[in-house]
Amino acid sequence: MVNYRIYFTAITACVGGLLFGYDTGFIGSAVAIDSFQRDFGMLNGNAANIKGNIVATLQAGCFFGTLIMAGMTSKWGRKWGMAIASFVFIIGAILQTVTTHSLNLLYAGRVVSGLGVGAASMLAPTYLSETAPREIRGKLGTLYGFSIFFGIMVSYWIDYGCEQGLSPEGHNQWRVPVALQLVPGTLLFLGAVLLPESPRWLAKVGRREQALKNLAYIRMLDEDDPVLQQEYTDIIRSIEEEFAIAEGVTWKEMFGKAYRKRVLIGFLVMVAQQLTGTNALTYYAPLLFNTFGLTGTSSSLFATGVYGVVKTVFSMLFLLFLAERAGRRLSLFVGASLMSSIMLVIGIVLAKFPPAADATSPSPPSYAMIVLVYVYCVVYASSWGPVPFTLVSEIYPNRIREYCVALGLATQWGFNFMISKVIPIAIANIGWRTFLMFAIFNGSIAVFVFFVVRETSGVALEHMDELFSTGFFMKPNEWNFHRRPIVDNKNEIVELERQLSVKNSPDDGHIEYDGVSEHEMRIHRK
Repeated sequence: MVNYRIYFTAITACVGGLLFGYDTGFIGSAVAIDSFQRDFGMLNGNAANIKGNIVATLQAGCFFGTLIMAGMTSKWGRKWGMAIASFVFIIGAILQTVTTHSLNLLYAGRVVSGLGVGAASMLAPTYLSETAPREIRGKLGTLYGFSIFFGIMVSYWIDYGCEQGLSPEGHNQWRVPVALQLVPGTLLFLGAVLLPESPRWLAKVGRREQALKNLAYIRMLDEDDPVLQQEYTDIIRSIEEEFAIAEGVTWKEMFGKAYRKRVLIGFLVMVAQQLTGTNALTYYAPLLFNTFGLTGTSSSLFATGVYGVVKTVFSMLFLLFLAERAGRRLSLFVGASLMSSIMLVIGIVLAKFPPAADATSPSPPSYAMIVLVYVYCVVYASSWGPVPFTLVSEIYPNRIREYCVALGLATQWGFNFMISKVIPIAIANIGWRTFLMFAIFNGSIAVFVFFVVRETSGVALEHMDELFSTGFFMKPNEWNFHRRPIVDNKNEIVELERQLSVKNSPDDGHIEYDGVSEHEMRIHRK
């Protein structure tokens, strides 16, 4: 029997990803529509600054939304946290939709929506990971990542369709894409209200009876089912271990001698992701295509839509087939190196063969730059797009993981804000040198990866302390790209499974295999 409840929870969480993707994608193309620029007074010399403000205000809201919800969700739960996040987002979307000429109201709406997007970007994958069965958790996590890229792609084509099909005389060309934010926002709110609360969160706050009921409901099993009871027992034990590990932990501990180099590496990885230049393309693709000589709003919006398709398709291919095979370190190093080369070539071509102001069609050098943008998209989608989130979630010890993940998300949104604010001004004032800047950034990132970033694929989470025991910089014998687990415990697993003399302790449910605890067995299996 198909467990439709699992798929309902997964689809609801993926609506949060769709919301994330759509809201970050549509605005860059919307501000390129002529009627939008007319209605908000962007036809003068202040256009670049206004574009930056409109895009960046969402990231500012996301930054604070992530931090605020990190504290709220531990008290209010995942279900109502998502409902609150979507409700706040809907208010912001309404403010953006009703305005026609007020930039201040538009800015306010973007900030309020950002609060909701930032909160949802943290809550949706958390709820999904806490409710998904372990055998399909990875696939559902991949589906959530795909939903973000899919939302970006959909937003590009909606902008293109509205620019082509609606009259520029009124406000509908840009108002329809803005108003369509309400669709995923409303769906997420309704879905969150109907969702059962996360059993893991319920158990964590001491509501264990309700946790068992919710787990049984989601799995569509009886409460006394042996499989369900085993999963419930694992949840309780895991939470008790987490409480023991995290007792007395504070934000200050992140920066203590034991953990600060790992925290710094995770922080720098998230900063590096934003400095690759991806958001220059995600938010301002129409502007960049115009810079390359693709004349006309329709043409640039169409090229942006194609960019969204390429990014979505290759992101899914990487997540399905290459993520674990390539590893973290090699993907990041090769990705940064290739993106540095691509940005350098684009900058050189744009400097040597700038598009003519009176050109009616792109020149061969312009077509070359457009193709290079698509190649860059493929490289990013196969490296710095998905890998940093995986890496950062792996390297931190259990004791401070929640604090570090919150710091990582806040870092992402903070630098996202900076880049989105600077790019239109940079394009308007320094032109081709913008791409030279990103070439230098990516080259520096490749050096950082080579000397600092460890390969975590194949390393058990319990052995991360040993992996990072050599200091901030790696030793020369660690500079290779071999995917070697730091501890090969395959033989230990075989030996543990061979010892089948099971000793049960009926008082506490503890199980041992010739003196080896069930908890130790689970660790070795990881």
